[in-house]
Amino acid sequence: MRAFVLSGGANYGAQQVGALEVLFEHGLQPDRLMGVSAGALNAAWVAVNPTLEGVQELARIWREDAAATAPPVGPLTALLRLLGGKDSLLSNDSLLQFIRRWSFAENAFGEFTQPRLYTVAARYDDGALRIFGDVPSDRILDGLMTSTAMPPFYPPWEVDGVPYLDGGVTSHLPLQAAVARGADEIFALRNGHGFMLGSAPVQRNVFSIGSQAISLLVERQATLEIEAVQRDRSVRLHLIDLHSDDDPGLWNFTRAAELIAAGRRLAEEYLSGD
Repeated sequence: MRAFVLSGGANYGAQQVGALEVLFEHGLQPDRLMGVSAGALNAAWVAVNPTLEGVQELARIWREDAAATAPPVGPLTALLRLLGGKDSLLSNDSLLQFIRRWSFAENAFGEFTQPRLYTVAARYDDGALRIFGDVPSDRILDGLMTSTAMPPFYPPWEVDGVPYLDGGVTSHLPLQAAVARGADEIFALRNGHGFMLGSAPVQRNVFSIGSQAISLLVERQATLEIEAVQRDRSVRLHLIDLHSDDDPGLWNFTRAAELIAAGRRLAEEYLSGD
């Protein structure tokens, strides 16, 4: 059973769209889609639109809508929110409105079974993973809002009174969760630069230091999952590392077209040598 596993990575999620185009062009289609954070948004769209044309429409959305949905974090706005006791640097209202424009947002996970969709969130209280989609009645909107509740940018999202954070807090690349749900072949689309070691920003400020600290944590988590799955001889893992030579930074959503092109190039290079 083939799974596509899509890591988190904020604007770097655009790289995954380019890679997905290539996978579909090569006739590779998933039985399972599992995503976290930006990867959850991509996975949900593809699960509902599992064709090359569907992925191409997702690329258009990234190019035309992403920058307006996730605006830059202005220092004055962030300061005012912090002084006001808010629990995030940004409101998640624009993200919520963006997801609600998708016709399937209010649908249940169980309505889409080929491929099956899963998104990953972390319970705020103890970090325990919740895999939305395990329960067919889970609402896709909740699966996406929890999985994209990326601190410190967006606040936690509550489901049935329980607050959840971006699943990347505890599983940036949820390979083991995919194996536990039947995957024996995995195409893992792992985003960089912001989540790759050796890419520390030259200029240091509170945001770049925080981003680097998160990068170190999630990269270590991803490495442990990769090593665990590589030891499992019943699973064939295709690890496609995605990065841009000219890194736009974690929260710069204005260069989606460049990142999509980089994702295409790297996926083609991987498949040509596979």
